Amino acid sequence: GEVLLSDRLPPHEVARRISRGHRGLPVRVTIPEGLNRFEIAQRLRDAGVCSNRAFRIATRRPIEGESEGTHEGYLFPDTYDFLQDSDAAEIASRMVANYRRRTDELFDSHQPALDRLRRELGFGRRDVLTLASVIEEEAAAASERATIAGVFLNRLRSDTFRPLHRLQADPTGSYGCLAVRGDDAPPSCEGFDGRITRAMLRDSANPYNTYRHGGLPPGPITNPGVASIRAVLE
Repeated sequence: GEVLLSDRLPPHEVARRISRGHRGLPVRVTIPEGLNRFEIAQRLRDAGVCSNRAFRIATRRPIEGESEGTHEGYLFPDTYDFLQDSDAAEIASRMVANYRRRTDELFDSHQPALDRLRRELGFGRRDVLTLASVIEEEAAAASERATIAGVFLNRLRSDTFRPLHRLQADPTGSYGCLAVRGDDAPPSCEGFDGRITRAMLRDSANPYNTYRHGGLPPGPITNPGVASIRAVLE
């Protein structure tokens, strides 16, 4: 096979790479807007960057600075140059660092809007990201993002819209079938194959189901791009 070496490698690393054969070659991977962490894990596996399981494990905990949730939402969509057979945690950290680099300026430049969302709805940056992730999944075209953001924010603000404060977004329920596993898995998710069913939209046991629970889902349901985040702030 082919092996990527450099003059900085210690002898034991040279031996390790040669013994493992076709490893360590550079590969370019594009992560489009709207992929969740499970789909990203599959794409990285297909490119030989890291295993599906390793990436899921590396991203199932909160990112540094957050006390809850997973890496979902913070794995910034972009085109990356990785090396095959990389450490999954390092790949995830690089994507999170890219998220911060690409969004810190956006949040800072929209501080008045963020302050207003905090006063009206108790939103912080993570909440903006969560709503942006739902918009990313709902928008069939880029031009729809602003309209969808307005609809959702109006539902969250209104005390007359019924059912009260419910986003009623189909993708939230299907994401719950991916995120909530084991003994806590919602009954309607049994045999889930990626398709949304009426039973899933009626299932109150699914904490992500915005047809049955008011407000935002527990966290982001995908990894949105800058345009969807901006749609919430503007």
